Formats: sequence, C-alpha cells, structure tokens
Amino acid sequence: MLSDENLALLRLMQEKHPRTVPELAEFSSRAASNLSRTLRNMESCGLVKLHRSPDTRAVRPENLATEFLVMLD
Repeated sequence: MLSDENLALLRLMQEKHPRTVPELAEFSSRAASNLSRTLRNMESCGLVKLHRSPDTRAVRPENLATEFLVMLD
C-alpha cells in the first residue's frame, strides 16, 4: 500500500488539492481507472477520504495521512 508510487500520490494530493479524480489523474499522469482503484484501497486503509457529490458522479479525493510510523517486530 505504501509503495513509492502511492507515497508520491499522497504528496501530490497534499500539494495540489485536486477537485476530482480525473484532475488528480492529470496531475499524476496515471490512468483514472487505475487511480480510482488505488484510491478506494487507500480509503479502506484510512489514508484518504473520497467525497462523493450527491448531485453528480464527481469524487473529490482528500489526503488524510501525511506522516507514517512503521514498526517492525
């Protein structure tokens, strides 16, 4: 989940504050369909929040995690 590519995506969301998933896809040069899947997985882990518009199909991604602590036993 915390691959270099996904960490870069979280940083990009923090910097650019995209209004929609297609806008984030444009910023990141990633396919919107693959990005949507990644964002849903990140949402299930509590890393992002996907705000769905009740009036349109638009989804606004929000970065919830900015720092990580990894503990290995």
